[in-house]
Amino acid sequence: MNTYYKHEFNQEMADKSSITTYIGGGISAFWGFLASQEFGIIFGMLIGAAGLCLNYYFKKRDDRYKLADERRKQELHEITIRAMAESKEG
Repeated sequence: MNTYYKHEFNQEMADKSSITTYIGGGISAFWGFLASQEFGIIFGMLIGAAGLCLNYYFKKRDDRYKLADERRKQELHEITIRAMAESKEG
């Protein structure tokens, strides 16, 4: 399975979702301010806060993915070095 493609797809979706929620929240808040409707202002602020939370969640998930990938690469490197050292000895 091509994990690189999957990671890039997830990153694109996270970027698009955060942009969409920020724009939606901003438009809703601005419309609510212009219309002097408290509901619109609150709704816009809630959309913005939800976007912030989603963005934080995806960034944390991406950080965990990168950390796990680095650990896997380090373990593979150590195994390769060990195998090379054993082949020179034998």
